[in-house]
Amino acid sequence: MHLTDLLTPHSLLLLTAALSLLWMLREYLRRRTKAAAFFLGTLSGIAALLICHFFGAAFGFVPPLTVWTAAVSAVAGIPGVVLLAVIDLLKL
Repeated sequence: MHLTDLLTPHSLLLLTAALSLLWMLREYLRRRTKAAAFFLGTLSGIAALLICHFFGAAFGFVPPLTVWTAAVSAVAGIPGVVLLAVIDLLKL
């Protein structure tokens, strides 16, 4: 079995999601006030989603404003919006 057999689009997506989650957890746990960190992460994720929705045509990623995309952006923050872009790029 070669390394190229393991690097499928689905495995890359899962790896990206896992690394993003670990990074977010590290940043949240590092903060003194966890509620403020969660609020700022939620706010930045929603802001990134709105920016991509309204100005994303310039770089080819226009996510729809649905409950699903809003939930991913609110819970995962900016890494969630990046994950949505990777899913869109890979057409999964």
